[in-house]
Amino acid sequence: MKRRDFLATAPLAATALASPMLAARPASAEAHAMSGGQVPAVQRFAVGDITVTAIADGSLHIGPENLIGIEAPDYEELLTASFRDPATFPSAVNCFLIETGDQTIMVDAGTASAMGPSLGKMPQNLAAAGVEPGAVTKLLATHLHPDHVAGALGEDGAAFFPNAELAVHEADRAFWTGDFSGAPEMMQTFAGLAGNVLSAYGERLQIITGEDEVAPGITAMPLPGHTPGHTGYMISSGDASLLIWADIVHVAPVQLARPGVAIGFDVDPDQAVATRRETLDRVAADRLMVAGSHIGFPGLVNITADGEGYRMIPAHWDYSL
Repeated sequence: MKRRDFLATAPLAATALASPMLAARPASAEAHAMSGGQVPAVQRFAVGDITVTAIADGSLHIGPENLIGIEAPDYEELLTASFRDPATFPSAVNCFLIETGDQTIMVDAGTASAMGPSLGKMPQNLAAAGVEPGAVTKLLATHLHPDHVAGALGEDGAAFFPNAELAVHEADRAFWTGDFSGAPEMMQTFAGLAGNVLSAYGERLQIITGEDEVAPGITAMPLPGHTPGHTGYMISSGDASLLIWADIVHVAPVQLARPGVAIGFDVDPDQAVATRRETLDRVAADRLMVAGSHIGFPGLVNITADGEGYRMIPAHWDYSL
């Protein structure tokens, strides 16, 4: 990442590093409901014979200062046109639970206490879905950024999913375990967390190198740029398919309308933009449903071309479950 691009993330980085990693986890779903908060953010939908459940971890605000290739007035105009407040627009952080055969699989694990009080809600929502951490057999990491894998660690630094195998792309493993001694402090923090996650899962590690089948009906889809090993997961059952595309967009109303807009957290912004354009073109042409880590909960949408960009159409409620 170019230094100027990384420094563009400074305001968001300050928020990300404000809370210590060992802060207390969120209260239980029951306590949250009694406080008058929102109902648990859990939504199930079927992909053929496979059940996928969206599990919310919370949200964070990503302002124009964190993006590359757009100025504040254009950012504000695009969000206003989408009936969103540019000053407070919440970019979601979603995880996804996949139940197929005898496997219970998580795609990403959220932030734990790494990025502030508006996040870290995966554990209480997973509990609301009726799933204990020990029941998870595999954790599929889309990449090793804190908002995707910090929740893979418990308060004691051990694996939050004690029986799960961790699947991660080799390019991400190699990158984040490299030498960051001369890198900005936040990059060193990210690398340290990634190393802790890899160590916590130890021998329970599955290395992905390409379009590998990681479980029956689930295929890894390399989507490099945001990180070297940034990976989506294609779920297929019968005639039904769903692509969990991870961080193809972070601020959907902006980056769908303007696919050339990158984010300061992209390790290779140019490659990230190329991957986004290619992915958007494919899912729109194939009418393929996608699930996004940073699309408003539950993050399940279709994509269609719209002028020089794209727009999303929220998926229908699944009445079959």
